[in-house]
Amino acid sequence: MKLSTTLFILLVTTITGATSATVPLAPTRPRDASQFRLLHTLTPSPPSHSRFLTAAAPAAADDSTTETTKGGAVLTLPASDTSAISSVQATFRVPSAVPPATGPTAGNPVGLYAASFWVGIDSVGPFSFSCPGSGGGSGGGGASRRALRAGVDIFYDGTLGGEQSPFAWYQFAAASGSSGSDPGSGQGGTTTGLEGFGIIPGDLVRFTLSAGSGDAAGESVVVVLAENFGANVSCAEGATPVTSVRQVLPVGEGGPALCGREAAWMVEDFPLAGLPDFPIALANFTSVTFGSAGVTLEDGSKRDVTGAEVMDVRLEAQGGRLTSCEVLDGKKVKCTRVLDDN
Repeated sequence: MKLSTTLFILLVTTITGATSATVPLAPTRPRDASQFRLLHTLTPSPPSHSRFLTAAAPAAADDSTTETTKGGAVLTLPASDTSAISSVQATFRVPSAVPPATGPTAGNPVGLYAASFWVGIDSVGPFSFSCPGSGGGSGGGGASRRALRAGVDIFYDGTLGGEQSPFAWYQFAAASGSSGSDPGSGQGGTTTGLEGFGIIPGDLVRFTLSAGSGDAAGESVVVVLAENFGANVSCAEGATPVTSVRQVLPVGEGGPALCGREAAWMVEDFPLAGLPDFPIALANFTSVTFGSAGVTLEDGSKRDVTGAEVMDVRLEAQGGRLTSCEVLDGKKVKCTRVLDDN
């Protein structure tokens, strides 16, 4: 399959710019990734087959295989459950980003690679339904749907010496296709960086998302709490975070709210900002484990991830199945990077 003209120009420009200088293959420390931003889209549609940011030739596409940029676990409450999700949590160690050693995206010393790790409420889709029933969380009966998620992006850029600094972010946006929302809402993937939340690969971080809360004035809000326990802590329980950032986000009168029907722990291959049709080449992150995975419902009860739907990132242009995800003991979601799916 031929590469698009746009991709060809992009690759030629990248490679030509890199040939004038020696490119170190391994950085001594992560560098500032402020020039990189992923486009955290909320549209669940599969990507174009052959578009990814690498100089390697794409593998032959198999149209019979369903492609997805998401891997991990999704816990969906049954329609019969009248209590919605009020909070979701996950703890994970920030992985390092390196180029894949094998596969169609390997062997590119000036390549750009990335991966995103996030936890969310009502953030996977499909987004075409309204919140059911009167117990549908902060949305209530028939309210249009909104998504809340937060996570960490990691990057590797061979033209800048290798691994770059991770980027921590959160997003509260109307989901694409929600009833009563702008048809294009959520597709832009607008996110906000967690200012003051410095992280490096190896740090143990915990994200807690809360929905349907009220502030001192009684206004409906959602809350994102991000905690960094550093690289020398093995377990977040009982530990004091080195850094924590808390964001309180108003729902807004008459605006779409959270249904509270779905929680997710995800690895995702997003496009690079400015190139929405190009899933970036997925970095080799070795593996990531979302610990303390579970939800708390409005009635105070707790659920683990037993029975959650497990999915894997699958992009034929990058070699097929790119992750192997599983639920462990009902309390952890582990995703391992697959390098050669043969």
